[in-house]
Amino acid sequence: MRVGFARVSTVKRTQDISIAGQKQQLLKAGCDRVIAERASAFQPGAKREGWEELWSLVAAGDVTEVVTIDQSRLSRSGDDLEFLQACALKGITVRALSGGIIETESYSGFVTAGVLSVMNRAQSKLISAKVKDGIKRRREAGFYASGYVPFGYQVTNGNLDIHPENFPAARLIWEELEAMQFAVNTWIRKHKADWSPQGLRGWLRNPMLRGIVYGQFDAVKPLITFQEYERSMACTKIRTQMRGVSSSRYLLFTSLVKCAKCGYNLCHDFSYKPHPRLKCLHIKCAHYGRGLRVSVVREKVVAALVARSQQMAELASEVDNRESPEERKIRGELLALEAVKHLSGVPALIAKQKAQLAALKRQPTGPRRELLSDLFADPFTLALATDEELRPILIEFVASIIWPGGLNSLIVTLR
Repeated sequence: MRVGFARVSTVKRTQDISIAGQKQQLLKAGCDRVIAERASAFQPGAKREGWEELWSLVAAGDVTEVVTIDQSRLSRSGDDLEFLQACALKGITVRALSGGIIETESYSGFVTAGVLSVMNRAQSKLISAKVKDGIKRRREAGFYASGYVPFGYQVTNGNLDIHPENFPAARLIWEELEAMQFAVNTWIRKHKADWSPQGLRGWLRNPMLRGIVYGQFDAVKPLITFQEYERSMACTKIRTQMRGVSSSRYLLFTSLVKCAKCGYNLCHDFSYKPHPRLKCLHIKCAHYGRGLRVSVVREKVVAALVARSQQMAELASEVDNRESPEERKIRGELLALEAVKHLSGVPALIAKQKAQLAALKRQPTGPRRELLSDLFADPFTLALATDEELRPILIEFVASIIWPGGLNSLIVTLR
């Protein structure tokens, strides 16, 4: 079997034309099969599935001839010589359409192949050095040194800025994904968007969306806050742990309750109608097949949130009741004046001191914990919430839910 090998040095699809051209030439040259890959051949040990597949075919003895456009298409990291020697031991001919037979058995062939291998590697090093130097110079000059920016941003005359039209659209995409708990496949299907799931997940993780460029914060206007990013990563992590469970079965406590014995997530079991249960289905766990009602889990989690709301209200009250040294001084003077308020002119002085105290009354700064606690202070607020309304609250405020193994025992840890 004659096998052709085509390669471009980048994973970007912009080089598909080059790959298609190489395939066409190799097929015209009489190849029975063409292996193509997008991967750099410069870094030693880099993952190259097409290159490994070609090695496997050679090792299996199923190949009579390997055809490529040029020796540099095989590899630029030096292992092309090893491949040529392996082919020679198997009696396999290696041919380049640009230069004829490539062999290492003869003295001249070995020298020629070795020189070309070193030249290809040196050329890659030179190109890499020039690119890095160019990027460095552009950065020092204050320009954005890369041509790729995420959706919502643009580069104008080397300067990075938000795109006036795409930035609001990008924010809308983020809000829609957040409402879907970052189910990227569902969002793509709903909008029939020209995004791949991998591309959309990469966009979510791009640091530029948080205003980070080359490790510098606030280098560009952020699309999202760091808190929004953390929530997205938490949802993405949970979805990764789902291992293929469809979004239609994505329930309130899915991947949120773990077994204390094995550490695996408890699974919903609806065979216990009308009271579904959460059960450990890890076959090697001592708690396998055991669990507790979903209603029990919900009740205990809501109780933990309500208890925390009371602590937050008390903390807010303590903060609001603190007085500055000047306030304490005026209050002490008022106490002294109250003792002699029957004297002439003292009531007017008391009124003046009270006015000063009222003017010094501090306005609350920072997070208003009492406002957030109001949301959970009434147990009915959470008890009557739907699963769709409650789940984002759990992801935001609950750090972990551990089931020790009892029928009603649960360890809820809040953030």
